[in-house]
Parts: sequence; structure tokens; C-alpha cells
Amino acid sequence: MNWLHRIGVFGLGLFALTSVWKTAPGHIGIALCLPAVALALWQRRRLPWDAASALTALVALWLCARYALQTWGGMAEPGLLTPKEVFIDWLFVPMFALLAILPCEDPVRRLRRLWMLAMLGFTFGVISYLWQRGLGVLWSGERLGFHLNRALGVGLYAGAFAVALIATARLWWSVAGTLRWPARIAGIALIALNLEVLLTAQNRSTYLALAIVAAGAVAIAVWRTLRNRNARPGQRRLALGLIGALVAGLLLAGNLDAVQKRIEHERGTIQTVLTDGLDAAPAASVTVRLRLWRYVLQRFPDAPLLGHGFGDVKDIIDRDVRPVAALNEGERYDQVHNSYLQTLWGQGLIGTALWIALSLVLIRDAVRAARTDRQRQMLLPAMWAVLAFTAVWAVFDYRLSHPDMRFFSILLLLSLRLLGQRESTGRLR
Repeated sequence: MNWLHRIGVFGLGLFALTSVWKTAPGHIGIALCLPAVALALWQRRRLPWDAASALTALVALWLCARYALQTWGGMAEPGLLTPKEVFIDWLFVPMFALLAILPCEDPVRRLRRLWMLAMLGFTFGVISYLWQRGLGVLWSGERLGFHLNRALGVGLYAGAFAVALIATARLWWSVAGTLRWPARIAGIALIALNLEVLLTAQNRSTYLALAIVAAGAVAIAVWRTLRNRNARPGQRRLALGLIGALVAGLLLAGNLDAVQKRIEHERGTIQTVLTDGLDAAPAASVTVRLRLWRYVLQRFPDAPLLGHGFGDVKDIIDRDVRPVAALNEGERYDQVHNSYLQTLWGQGLIGTALWIALSLVLIRDAVRAARTDRQRQMLLPAMWAVLAFTAVWAVFDYRLSHPDMRFFSILLLLSLRLLGQRESTGRLR
């Protein structure tokens, strides 16, 4: 390992540590990786590209082409704000493919370290917030944004880390030697902390995502048990299940009033939508989202292939939606609160298809690599859990304009890429 490689590895670790904590050093970390990445690209210049690399390049080329059509061809919806900034937000995400080229002998070990660093940085942020506000604020009923001062993003990251830790419990619970009990205590403590953060962030989309992931895990466990009638849960698995149920019960009991208020707040509105229709319902979180989604689908035929272009949609919503539909007064709607529809709105069927194809290829590679690798097989449940949790959250929001969300997106795609790398990428000479 030469000095250039060491700097790149350090930069990658710095990026992971600060990805959802203090994002400014994360940009420095990525910059430190680039020289080593450039050298690795030169050394691999004669190697054929795989499907994931080709699709990532196509996505980047598509983003540039769509922005060129918008800037010089005038092919965009009038009223879009800050198109250059939104274009850069999107173009930043394919950076994961460059970071994956950074040579390493064991992609799985690198994957684990990146997530451990990301969890560590997130934990530092939460602890620093609690140090300032006091531990009692967790049970105050206040909707907390923690270190990012944004409840939505914090709830997503906390939920993703919690389900990842739960899905990999067999790994950290089975650590041997002197680290056995420290690893177990740290694992349980981090799960409890992240679940508590998710609850006190009071974001209903993360509640729903967690419920769906939990229901899916139970359904899979029941299905596997029914397939093998002679199977009985082992003592270790039973103990982990009981500990998890106890932790979840204690956390929910401590935040029951806040959770109930957040859910009850929208129940009457949903009932009005079901009985009298969307137009008769007052402005609320759920109805505003439904109205924004309806507008996007109504406008889809105007630009089905290329989309309406990059940009903040605040002026468009104020122009086309607010005069005819009830929206919250004083609220700024710069996006449509749905990552899938936001992609369809800005990039059309072409861009949406490319992003879906890239995601599916990365998942396919990870599953294929896990068929012959025990370490990867044990990480697949965490992969599915985190992807499912994030996918449900994405139905209700879109936050790529925030640097922490861009970094989290890079971390997810980079993790899939590393999980699907069968062999070592080599070492720099």
C-alpha cells in the first residue's frame, strides 16, 4: 500500500464518518480519494466494464445531456428555480462508482467498516445534541431534529442503522474473545439509541417503514418455519428475539403519547379523503402530498420521455397548485415529497428507467456474489432491510438537496457495489 492509496483510504473513512454527521469534512474525504481513484482507473483502463459500471456512466451522461437540453435547448418547465444546483445534486450521486474503484483486498470488510464509521459519526451527533439539551428531552414529546436540525433525515438514518444492526445481530452477537460482551452491549445500546431517535423524530413515514420491515421479517420467519416443520428456534435466536422485543416495548412505552398524537393527527383527514374525496379534505401532511402527486401525474403527459427538467418547483406549485387546492399557508413546497415522482417529473421515463436499471443491476450483483460467499450471505438480510426501509421512506419524501442525503445515497449505492464485487480490485503499486 503506497502513500497515495493510504490517503485515499483515509479519505473514504472520513467521508463515511461524517456522511450523516458534519458533512463539510465529507467533501474533503471524497477529494482525498480522487488521486488514488484516478491512478486505479489508469491501471484498469484495458479491463472491460461490467454492467454496473456501464449503467453508472450512462446515468452520468444522461444527467449531463438532460441539463444541456434544459440550459441550451430550452426544454424545461418555465418557473424552475436553481436548475444548476439541482443538477449538481443529482450528478453527485454517481460518485459512488468512483469510490468503489479505490483498491481493496476485501470489499466486505471495507463495507463493514464504512457502516461502522457512519453509525459512529451519527452517534456522536446525537450524543452532542443530547449533551446540549439534556437526556430528558427524549421523552418531552417535542419533535426533535437532533444534530442536523431536520427530523426527516435523522429519522431515516436512525431507522436504517437500527434495522441494519438488528439484521446483523448474529454477527456482532457471536464475536468471540475479550470483545464478546462489549460488542453485545454496544450492539444493543446502538439499536436502542437509534430506535429512540426514530421515535422522537416523529416522522410518520419512518414509522410506516419500520412497521413494514418488521412485518416482512416476521412473515419470512413464519414462512421458513412452515416450510420445515421440524425446525425449532435455537436458544441464541430466541434470546435475541426476546431482548429485541423487550427493548422495543420499553422504547414504545416511553414515547407512546407522542406516537399516538402524530398518528391521530392525520386519521380524521384520511377519513375525510376516503368518504368525501381529496378536494373536500383540509390542508394536512397527507392531503398536501396527495395533491402534489396528483399534479405530477396530471402533468406527466406533457413531457413523458425527457421530463420537465431540473430545478426547485416552488414557483410552479404556487402557480398551478396553490390557487386550486388547499396547501398549508406559509409552507414552501420546493419538491413533490416523493422521490420516485420527483425523478419522473425532472427526468422523465428515460432517466427513471436508467436509475431503476442501475439499482437492479447493483442488487443482482450483490445477490449473485452472496451465493458462493458465506460472509456476503450473512449481510443480505441487512441489505434487504435497509433497502426496504429507505424505499418506503422515499414514497413520502425527497431530500437530495441536502448534503447528508446525497452522502447517504452514495453510501447505500457504494455498499451495494462493494457487496457485489466478487474479487479484489487489486492494490496500487
